[in-house]
Amino acid sequence: MRKGYINCELYGHPGSSAMLIEDGRIVQIGTDEEIKDKLEETDEVVDIGGLFVVPGFVDSHMHLLELGYYLNNVQLLGVHTIEEVRRRIAEKCVEGSTKWIVGRGYDETTITGGDIDRAFLDSLSATQPIVLRRVCGHASCLNTVALEKAGIREDTVIEGGRIDYAKGMVYEKAVDYVQHKIPEPDVEEIKDMILLAEDYCAKFGITSVGSDDFLSVCGDYKPVLTAYEQLSYQERLRLRIVEQCEFTSAKNYAEFLDEGYTQGVGNDHFVIGPLKLIADGSLGAKTAAMRVPYIGSEDEKGELLYSDEDMTLLVQMANRFNMGVIVHCIGDGALDQVLRVLKEEMYPGNPLHDGIVHCQIMHADQIEKVREMNLDCYFQSLFIEDDASILSRRVSKHLAATCYPFHSLYTGNRCGNGSDAPVTVPDVLKGIQLAVTRTAADGASLNKEEALTAEEALLSYTERSAEILGLESCGKLAEGNFADFVVLDQNILQIPAEDITKTKVMLTVADGKIVYER
Repeated sequence: MRKGYINCELYGHPGSSAMLIEDGRIVQIGTDEEIKDKLEETDEVVDIGGLFVVPGFVDSHMHLLELGYYLNNVQLLGVHTIEEVRRRIAEKCVEGSTKWIVGRGYDETTITGGDIDRAFLDSLSATQPIVLRRVCGHASCLNTVALEKAGIREDTVIEGGRIDYAKGMVYEKAVDYVQHKIPEPDVEEIKDMILLAEDYCAKFGITSVGSDDFLSVCGDYKPVLTAYEQLSYQERLRLRIVEQCEFTSAKNYAEFLDEGYTQGVGNDHFVIGPLKLIADGSLGAKTAAMRVPYIGSEDEKGELLYSDEDMTLLVQMANRFNMGVIVHCIGDGALDQVLRVLKEEMYPGNPLHDGIVHCQIMHADQIEKVREMNLDCYFQSLFIEDDASILSRRVSKHLAATCYPFHSLYTGNRCGNGSDAPVTVPDVLKGIQLAVTRTAADGASLNKEEALTAEEALLSYTERSAEILGLESCGKLAEGNFADFVVLDQNILQIPAEDITKTKVMLTVADGKIVYER
């Protein structure tokens, strides 16, 4: 059966108001009359009521499985008082229980009324292990029971990680170590988490994502890959998912490659994307690797998570099997390392589309090198909400002037916008507004000269993100493309930028089928 969507304000198609959909693709774009003429009595007509229709939003980088995992646990994003943290955890506490309590999203820099530390969590339960992961994902707080269950003592050393036993804090690879001590979900549970996260994303108009999932919840990539492949073959996935394949071990990566996986393997709803590496930590946790110490510190510079040799080996392996490499790097020190390694190992012209994830702390010379090397850029305008107010407490005023250079990168490189969910809520309209205003809710602003126009911001979440993810039939309302689109209650290109977040997603359509309706 074919379907006609009529009475639309179609982005990019002045003079047209309707689309004919068949077999999940846009067959024809034209006037209402032209499309109605192509429909039979048994076909369906959907009247959009004159609302604004844009391509389905494409989130260039998130952690879909991890989003679903934390949707099932304690949510702390946006919580600003210690009492509210206490209340939310207390809801999961059962006297005498030994079940793990897991939470995500707290930001100690915005919480009043007390500290989140080991003593606080001990006051909530002496029998249930509690682990709260910081909003950035690069630090966690544990109570005493959780430390014991994880096998962490005062003298424990974890390579690539840091432990503050007295406060119950763990950082970087120690966070992953703890995560993998928590009972892991099986394949069926992983599938349920993915589907839960898909439904959540649909509310924001998202129809495609680049997602880093292999090591976010499980210590082994295999059950995650199995879950995705089963959902894909069962035609149960509604998002289009490009897997950004995180590996830290050359041995495990070699095993994956030997099984025949490489970039492009998959189908329309799940496909293998580039190798994903994590070079450093986060700005908020002060674990991003910097050239010079953080403001207010004599020696705190964050840390690199790879040696040049180890990173080079993984990049060489990816090159050999025609996989691109994208690298999380937030600090300028980490970016120095990544540029150094990629300059040596990347093929001329960057045909595999190697890239940088986050693009935050950058000097003018580094911006120029990223442009010269033609690196893809995966940035998150949503980070401006939290980081605009803390940037001056982390880096010098001179360096802050060239940070989060989204416009400079957008005009010279292939770029895509995203959320890094569950680090942030994958609210695309908020991301578009922040890309334009560069101003957080508290009034703090960040380098307004690096603002995008409203149309550039929209394209950063549609056509531009689809391009860097290799989704050739997505990101545009075009004949022959997948029928993935979003219906908004107002034209975000014709309203004040400050009002974009007042816009509502009315419908999300994927493969021509309504997957979310307000």
